[in-house]
Amino acid sequence: MIQTERKAAALLCLFITLLSVSCTKDFEKINTNRYESTLEQQLPDDFVTGRNFPGMINAVLPAGDVPGATNFVNSYQVAFNLAADCYSGFMGQAGDWSGNNNNLTYGFIGSWINEQFLLTGNLMSAWTKLRDITKVSGDSLNFSVAQIIKVTGIIRATDSYGPIPYSAIPTGTATPAFDSQESIYNAAFADLVNARNLLHNLGGTNISKSFGIYDLIYAGDYKKWAKYANSLILRLAIRIVYADPGKAKQYAEEAVNHPAGMISTPDESALQSIKTGNGAFYFTNPLRTLTGAEGGGYKEARAGASMQSILSGYKDPRLNAYFKNSTITGRTTEVVGVRTGIAVDRALYQPFSELNVTNTTPMPWMRASEVYFLKAEGALRGWNMGGAVKDLYETGIRTSFSETGTAMPAGYLTDAVSKPVNYTDYAKNQYNITARETSTIQWNDADNFETKLNKLMVQKWIALYLNGPEAWAEFRRTGYPKIFPVAVNNNSGTVNTAAQIRRLPYPIAQYNQNADQVMKGTTLLIGEAFKAAGAKGDNGGTRVWWDKNPLTP
Repeated sequence: MIQTERKAAALLCLFITLLSVSCTKDFEKINTNRYESTLEQQLPDDFVTGRNFPGMINAVLPAGDVPGATNFVNSYQVAFNLAADCYSGFMGQAGDWSGNNNNLTYGFIGSWINEQFLLTGNLMSAWTKLRDITKVSGDSLNFSVAQIIKVTGIIRATDSYGPIPYSAIPTGTATPAFDSQESIYNAAFADLVNARNLLHNLGGTNISKSFGIYDLIYAGDYKKWAKYANSLILRLAIRIVYADPGKAKQYAEEAVNHPAGMISTPDESALQSIKTGNGAFYFTNPLRTLTGAEGGGYKEARAGASMQSILSGYKDPRLNAYFKNSTITGRTTEVVGVRTGIAVDRALYQPFSELNVTNTTPMPWMRASEVYFLKAEGALRGWNMGGAVKDLYETGIRTSFSETGTAMPAGYLTDAVSKPVNYTDYAKNQYNITARETSTIQWNDADNFETKLNKLMVQKWIALYLNGPEAWAEFRRTGYPKIFPVAVNNNSGTVNTAAQIRRLPYPIAQYNQNADQVMKGTTLLIGEAFKAAGAKGDNGGTRVWWDKNPLTP
């Protein structure tokens, strides 16, 4: 591993300082990371720097804790499972929290929508420590990895809320300023470009064993981190295509043609799990506890009705890779999903299909299949993506089947007939709904732009399964696939049922702690003209900066 020599004495002093200094701000307990391993769990190699990485990674996606504990499960549930996982159409729920007046029916629960602020505080706390340590050590490689992890988590948060505190957090202020989402994206691009270039140029060809102990994504492989950073640039470029098409094309084409390369095979995918060479850390997929009954499981997370409708209609075997058959009487040989936004009776909906996950199922940050679909959309827009749209689209589908370990049926890519099917609610027969999505599978270059984008996004959505935040963001950006809306809308005055939820409102905890800056965030969100008109914009129906597609509802 190529690194500047460390000065042991300076590092030791810095480490002691970081452990002993009390921070003055209270940005959601930013100095308390619930997901850092204990000292006994960590190995001494590269300890001062490396110890912060598991905490950062688990602040992006909570999936690790001491055996038998459920803090990380609860954190993941309220931050993502009862939000993006369901808003994306991937999952439904057999839970009836707050008498069914909760996030799923747009009756937002304050502690739930505050969880991503807590996670952001944990993320930035670990990142700040790592930044300070690497300034002394000169460890630019590990700092570059930290930059990539930071961007991954920050983008998840800003895509959920819009403007959030970012640039001011490391300064230690008690009231960190909110940054506009556009400025956060600009900073993210700059950080990713610098990190990618350094890792590509200086990362060498060998895996860093000392760093790999703490790296739950790539086990110390700097070249793969460079590929992920480059792929992430492409993801963010596509995200802003309706907000800043010129910048989107610029970054996308630069990334695709950069010598660092991109994630292109399943073994290069960014997956959170325990790897060979990791130290004594814990990983447990939180969805196993959320969906199952074994070992005190919650029996709540279930297959989504939109997933059932689309994959059943396509006769797509990935449906059975993703979900188990239901235990509904007379329906035990099929997957049955639950609609989001209904009045749930737990006893009636618990027999619906569980998620087909185990404690060790990796959680995806970015898969190879997604990269092919990103390239396909860029090519569809006329950008230089290194391939034809049809070829990239079909490669994305083949790669997704490979990632799930499922054989693609003969004739799947040439199926121009199969379409999603209607949904039947076998519990109450109250929430039946006609299929909204009508796209077929076979690619046709003669179709118009929107028809092709629709087809592409449906397959991308299928491949994104388990990455709810990304799927929800892409649904908002494009309007595809056409997932089922909520049946019960407890916030119909601000969230349009047809358009569906566009963001999470700022939680009351943030108003209590940082009211002036939350109001600034709202101003940044809705714009001065909207504010002058007297409208209130901090609600689930207000669109974030990049959500500018004129064709979405």
